Amino acid sequence: MSLLLALLFLALFISAIIRGRFSYGKADYDFHEHPVQFVIVLVFILGVSTLCFYRFFVEMEIIR
Repeated sequence: MSLLLALLFLALFISAIIRGRFSYGKADYDFHEHPVQFVIVLVFILGVSTLCFYRFFVEMEIIR
């Protein structure tokens, strides 16, 4: 489950970087209109993805 979540968040991060914008719920984040909020949300999404990958490696006992 943690691997699936990690890949999902990583795909969201990559998609937002390539397109320069993304929408979640009723909020639209665009790099050209709100660069600071866009970067903050992307850092958060990348952090969640990294945490999920870490949990996956711990569960698979690759990292102890």
